[in-house]
Amino acid sequence: MKNTFYGLATYLHAGQEKTGLVIGDHVAEIDQALGAAAAIDGQRPHDIGPSASMLTVLQKWSEVEDCMATAANYFSSHPEAVDVIDSVPISDVTLLPPIPNPGKIINVGLNFYDHAREMGFADLPDDFQPNFFSKGDRRTVIGPGQSIRLSSSFVDWEAELAVIIGKTATRVSVDEAMDYVAGYTCHNDVTDRGLMMKPDGSLDFFAGKYRDTFAPLGPVLVPREQMPDLGPIRIRCYLNGEVMQDFGLDQIIWGPAECIAYISSIVTLAPGDVIGLGTGAGTGWAKGITIGPGEMPKLIENMFQGGGRLLRAGDRVGVEIESIGLLENGVERYEQD
Repeated sequence: MKNTFYGLATYLHAGQEKTGLVIGDHVAEIDQALGAAAAIDGQRPHDIGPSASMLTVLQKWSEVEDCMATAANYFSSHPEAVDVIDSVPISDVTLLPPIPNPGKIINVGLNFYDHAREMGFADLPDDFQPNFFSKGDRRTVIGPGQSIRLSSSFVDWEAELAVIIGKTATRVSVDEAMDYVAGYTCHNDVTDRGLMMKPDGSLDFFAGKYRDTFAPLGPVLVPREQMPDLGPIRIRCYLNGEVMQDFGLDQIIWGPAECIAYISSIVTLAPGDVIGLGTGAGTGWAKGITIGPGEMPKLIENMFQGGGRLLRAGDRVGVEIESIGLLENGVERYEQD
């Protein structure tokens, strides 16, 4: 039997925050779904609890993953049995970030060849290493439908695939790194280009990236086993319905395994940690201008003179990834207003 495609969500229903198994257009509370799956298999139910958070699920990932797949397969083929797990339409719930309280969010910069070219880095050496930075914590994270709060008139989008860690990883090799991945979600690495550019020409990633509401995640977490081949997927960014970015992982410099191996050589990764893999071409500040190698100052000057297309209050920006879904957020006025 073909495995049923499923995901995981954190959501609000009847005033309560819950963790659920998403099957088609319905979501069921995770403890009920796992209990039903265990009964189907004649196994002892998992003691995950009715108020289990996504972090709890991730901490028990190796124990519950097969059980979740069993539940998805069973309830997909027996829709009449769905009522026993209090399944509700996704349209009746409010989706929150899949990981509302990540321990760490670490992002990768200059990790796509086409994005590097649009920023004036045309000839990267064979041993080029992307740069890594902290994106924030629970204060930076927002979910579908929540609003990005602008910090200036130079705030940009960056559509990304995010990796969710499902097992503690310390100094793991590239070959074994993917065994530590629970799944994936959509991410917008919102960036204040103006605040990131320091007067001396250096970059301040803390000021430009690590800001409240600047790390949208969602709409769901799709387990790694549901997306075994990342190669064909497309990543798109929409601004008010218009496509701004449309790129594939064929442009990536370091894949998820290389990024996990590198990060885990410096700091231990834990279940619930998030890694944003970087963005492709089509960022807002590069709209309408083409630059050559070493001409980033020209790009910066053009932006400060009003060039490009950056986020404005009232915009709606979306990140869509095949097999995961669409993460859409509104944009609110400047904080200083």
